[in-house]
Amino acid sequence: MKIKFLGAAGTVTGSKYEIEHKGIHILVDCGLYQGPKALRELNWAGMDDVTKYNSVILTHAHIDHSGYLPCLVREGFRKKIHSTKASFELCKILLMDAAKLQEEDADFANETKHGKHFPAEPLYTQDDAESALNLFAVHEYNQWIDIGQVMSFRFIRNGHILGSASVQIRYTHNEQPRIITFTGDLGSGRSQVIKPPEKIYETDFLISESTYGDRNLKNLDEEELAALIKRVYKRQGTLIIPAFSVGRTQEILYIIKKLQMQNKISTQLPVYLDSPMATKASVIYTKFPSELKLNEKEPLAENFFHPVNFRISESTDESMLLCMSDMPKIVISASGMLQGGRVLHHLRAKLPDPKNAVLFTGYQGQGTKGLLLKGGLNKIRIHHKEVDVEAEIVTLDSLSAHADSNELMSFYRNFKKAPRMTFLTHGEMNSLGALQYRINTELEWLCTVPQVDNEFNLD
Repeated sequence: MKIKFLGAAGTVTGSKYEIEHKGIHILVDCGLYQGPKALRELNWAGMDDVTKYNSVILTHAHIDHSGYLPCLVREGFRKKIHSTKASFELCKILLMDAAKLQEEDADFANETKHGKHFPAEPLYTQDDAESALNLFAVHEYNQWIDIGQVMSFRFIRNGHILGSASVQIRYTHNEQPRIITFTGDLGSGRSQVIKPPEKIYETDFLISESTYGDRNLKNLDEEELAALIKRVYKRQGTLIIPAFSVGRTQEILYIIKKLQMQNKISTQLPVYLDSPMATKASVIYTKFPSELKLNEKEPLAENFFHPVNFRISESTDESMLLCMSDMPKIVISASGMLQGGRVLHHLRAKLPDPKNAVLFTGYQGQGTKGLLLKGGLNKIRIHHKEVDVEAEIVTLDSLSAHADSNELMSFYRNFKKAPRMTFLTHGEMNSLGALQYRINTELEWLCTVPQVDNEFNLD
């Protein structure tokens, strides 16, 4: 049994892991690199002989875990892509949207002739995304699925977003069963929408994410959020909340509605969702009530994520009019790390005015505009223009969908015995190093931090 780390090694995005055993090759996750340009350019490198893979196992739908699937199909992959039912539903919107953006970026580059290559080509097309979606096979949690008669796998709910899972792969070595566990992006259990991760007790090898391996996050202080909303409303400003379309947006909408119902914030303040993808994702969330923490006082329906005075900005024209509006409001828009999308137009319009505010609620990767704003930058370039930063900048990391350092350690302590080896991925170097130190010293486990293309013989 061999494992090769093809992505998310030494960085947070681009998750890809290759498993090889008795002539069977499996990919666990197949994601795009996101963040700085140097990372994004890695998406164009291609992969060696994708036809060798017997299947892909997908931990969840976020693009840094699923976004390379259309490329894989474009390069010749034709086997099954295994996921949970909810992940498949989310991939239908996420992969098609990613493909549409790729096509639009290529068209824009050709119109303006600003790209390195002419004519510019998209990384993949909507036809490629559709072809990938046709290969999906969906499964329930905790159901063992055979692959090639030498391995089997199962999904275990891990509480990150709707449909997200840890993956266990089971095989035999010297007639003894062994298990490899991929945590996927592990949820914190702090979500008010998604159920917490299931405990896992047995594994021989562990591949764990480490996004927040170097820090602990406090529980959400709803009074702090309510105070921010009231503060911005009092000065008749706009509160902009950059949010990932899947996961953070639904959490934020639910909490805002909860604060309204508790009379902690005014229902007079309009709440705009300016993200067509997030609008579609919210509807999908309502179709999987078994994965959600239900509020007993409020039956689950489409309005579960609809605060009072809730408005959806559908078209580009509506979004632009919203940007120009000076009326007090809350605007939730993508992308969460300010890597593109409608939120940049809102920031360009609202950052120069101190009556406005920006609230960060999720992870901000190295080299992103989100991290620069969080760090106190007083000027930032948006759409090739320098924008003054006078608006209030606020961070509530407690709303993140990732387990923090203590929560990761608590998850590890459920194992009845130490894994033969723990591999840390999906983190920046500080997080990887800090979590490795804790595992070595507190648990006394063997632990390593692989680099891209490192291969390990697990036998």
